[in-house]
Amino acid sequence: MKRVLFKSIVVALLVFFIGNYLIYLKTGQMPLRDMRERMGDDWLVDLQEMFSADQLTADAKQAMKNVTDKVSEPEPVAPTKVYKWTDANGQVHFGDRPAASGAEQIEVDTRNAISAPEEAPSIVDQQEVAPQATAQESALDKARAAAEAIRQRVQQQEQVQ
Repeated sequence: MKRVLFKSIVVALLVFFIGNYLIYLKTGQMPLRDMRERMGDDWLVDLQEMFSADQLTADAKQAMKNVTDKVSEPEPVAPTKVYKWTDANGQVHFGDRPAASGAEQIEVDTRNAISAPEEAPSIVDQQEVAPQATAQESALDKARAAAEAIRQRVQQQEQVQ
């Protein structure tokens, strides 16, 4: 952890001083010296006012307000057109295009919707796939394996530090 902090400080200082030098090359002026001259003798007081506890508190409150405003806004709902119709056998159908003249458009709330699989197997296909499904890993087993792999990776990283 100390190494990361030290490296971060070194990189920040390098970027700061290289940026200062690049400004000097471009403009012929030294930004740090000019800043000190502009600030005068009260530069420390100005710096303390800029980073005062009250100012930092006000900035933090404003940032939190901005975040809560963005989070509390409802997600825009994409308009979805779904049609419902009943065929001659009395079976109800749903689709994105009306297949019958008596199809009515219904409104669907998609905020918490879960998409259906791309290709749903028929009942006959499910009977043929059932023995193969037990041989394959289920989605839950895959998720558990991924979680275990992540846990092991975190442990390895903690041992390195």
